[in-house]
Amino acid sequence: MSLLNLTDVTIGVTQDTAGHEERLDLVHGLTLDVAAGQTLCVVGESGSGKTVTALSVVRLLEFVAPVYTEGEIAVGGVDVTRLGAEQMRAYRGARIGMIFQEALDSLNPAQRVGAQLLEAYRPGGGPARGGSKARKAAEAKARTLLTEVGLTDTARIMALYPHQMSGGMQQRVMIAMALMSDPDILIADEPTTALDVTTQAEILSLFQRVQREHQTACVFITHDMGVAAEIADRIAVMYRGRLVEIGDKLDILTAPRHPYTRALLECVPRLGVSRREGFPTISEARLRAVTEGRAGRDEPVTETLRLPDAPTPAGDTPPLVIDRVTKVYGRRSRFARRPPVRAVSEVSLEIAPGEFFGLVGESGSGKTTLGRMVAALETPTSGGIAFGEHTITSAGLSGDERAFRRQAQLVFQDPQSSLDPRHTVARIIAEPLRELTPLRGGELDRRVAELIDEVGLPAGCAGRLPAQLSGGQRQRVSIARAVAARPRLIVADEPTSALDVSVQGQVMNLLLQLRRSYGISFLFITHNLSLVLSVADRVGVMYGGELIETGTPHEIATSSTHDYTRRLLAANPDLSAYVGRHSGSSR
Repeated sequence: MSLLNLTDVTIGVTQDTAGHEERLDLVHGLTLDVAAGQTLCVVGESGSGKTVTALSVVRLLEFVAPVYTEGEIAVGGVDVTRLGAEQMRAYRGARIGMIFQEALDSLNPAQRVGAQLLEAYRPGGGPARGGSKARKAAEAKARTLLTEVGLTDTARIMALYPHQMSGGMQQRVMIAMALMSDPDILIADEPTTALDVTTQAEILSLFQRVQREHQTACVFITHDMGVAAEIADRIAVMYRGRLVEIGDKLDILTAPRHPYTRALLECVPRLGVSRREGFPTISEARLRAVTEGRAGRDEPVTETLRLPDAPTPAGDTPPLVIDRVTKVYGRRSRFARRPPVRAVSEVSLEIAPGEFFGLVGESGSGKTTLGRMVAALETPTSGGIAFGEHTITSAGLSGDERAFRRQAQLVFQDPQSSLDPRHTVARIIAEPLRELTPLRGGELDRRVAELIDEVGLPAGCAGRLPAQLSGGQRQRVSIARAVAARPRLIVADEPTSALDVSVQGQVMNLLLQLRRSYGISFLFITHNLSLVLSVADRVGVMYGGELIETGTPHEIATSSTHDYTRRLLAANPDLSAYVGRHSGSSR
């Protein structure tokens, strides 16, 4: 029996244009169902309508936009689109549990975890009740669920504030909170996007176990086909607000019928497949031609940027030399003295001119701290870093800082928070040119226009603000800013972690092209093992602040020497392994 049924659902927003109210459909005629004990993965790129659909099931969109919903969204046979505000409030949490993408953003920073769990308790689907008996029941439920999700020290966890927990712990608390009232349906919106592979594997395993034990109907939204291969029973593929394909996981992953599904699968980085010559990306023009019948259905809708086999580093590009670098953070306050934290310990490494070096490891392994020291945003406690005439030691950066910034730049993980929201694209890209080069006036404007074109942005975006751009476009602005002064080294800290696979491919192609054109060396920090093994010249693995292993992608993938590296490989969602095991058995 299906617990969730969407029948011919159209979702959209109204907008006032020149005094006239116009409708903008975001989801068109969607029909799907989910049964008890079943996990439906909804996949597709940003803008496909995945999250809009999920938020409409719990009717949260109406709080942020003038929204309309047509068709029927039935939960246990009841059409939630017809419920009043009070009735819908009882359904949220009681009948429908929601796990959001960013756990830290979804938890109340001013309230302890225990209080938030108790607040989510709705016995029998009714409102939260007071009294000592009800509180004891809620506390017992919270402790049981925290234990179920692997947080056994329940008294300590319930006393913590959200910021005192790791990302994996925060996500576990979110899962426990979503289950506090035993909902019939559990909706998870990209709950593992920013997690490292080992934590992601734990959360996925936990999600599957909890879902089986509670026999909930689960809708799991993701843009990661590898994750879908791990946990789905059925997969629904959305493109531009429409459901283009739905079926059993095996059928979708091994014998996809729709060209968009095939293109998504082709864009996924896979272990053992080299992408150093360029990543495939989805061509909107080709896809539109195929779906509109102007081209054959079997015609490829992806395109791959072809690059030269070898980089061409400039003659004056120096190597990066990291010599026994250690970073220790002291943890003292007026109220307590805690032992110091050794974030990076005795790391030595050399990156050759023009080399693409990938650095992987789980959260807390020290990889970002190392990257920030290489970019001279932090200083080592001991040891040193040399890049050309500059050194970075405990005493700070030697030499002219402006000269160093011309040579070494950093691309941050989240362009939304690293770009000034008040400045236009042109001003953001012009800023390092003004600070680090003599360009002014018309020469500066021409260089900004060249950079906008170089990173594949439309010329018309120069006057836009970051909020008016897509995630991939914002990351291109970050890259344009980083390469504006023609640096010789770029530290890229998780620059593709939250991007769709096709946009990820576009960004990676851009980085590879810049590397080939200007001989840039890269320290590429990521938790995406499949991605880094498909593109890097060499890979380093960090664990507990130490660089435990380095080697070529082939050496790391096939003959790693450290148990932790092997655990990383085992935890990595590997779509190619799943397809290889089942390609001959699709119906």
